Amino acid sequence: MAPSTKHLLARSLKALMGEKTLDKITVKEIVARCGVNRQTFYYHFRDIYDLLDWLFIEEGNEFSRRFPDYPNQSSAEDAIRQMCTYLIDNRQMAINIFNSMGRDIFGQYLTREMGKLLSMSLMQRAVLIGVSETNVRAIVNFYKHGLVGVLLDWVADGLGGDIDEIVLLNRPIFEGALDEAIKQMTKA
Repeated sequence: MAPSTKHLLARSLKALMGEKTLDKITVKEIVARCGVNRQTFYYHFRDIYDLLDWLFIEEGNEFSRRFPDYPNQSSAEDAIRQMCTYLIDNRQMAINIFNSMGRDIFGQYLTREMGKLLSMSLMQRAVLIGVSETNVRAIVNFYKHGLVGVLLDWVADGLGGDIDEIVLLNRPIFEGALDEAIKQMTKA
């Protein structure tokens, strides 16, 4: 199946973000790369940030397709590892977005995806011991922001080191902490 115009525009933006910061990219450059006109761009998107948001939603959907049985074999460590892998695979794009005005959208995307990963990881265990969905969401909300903060600091530092180092560095912070939080929520 041929890619849709939206996908072509997103692919063009993603390629450009691998070359320069988002605030230096123009609609003219995006449409020139994929062979459509400006009118076509504005038919689909209000502006570059609207396209970026759509791109991240699609990236999240692709992430979910790549790991369809994640809930059956996951942990917080796996969530960190998956997110680190995504950032390394998209290193220059991540750094360029972080160093531009798209930082907030990028942070929102990472937070949304980390929330999904943690929810899938915790929900099954929590339900088994009688923790309500509301309490699991509270735990996820806390940890997704903490983890994304750590990851954004890593992006700010240029994504140095390898994934295993990052995971091992953060393991003591989260090892047992999520299970303890779940356990404490059974008392709430």
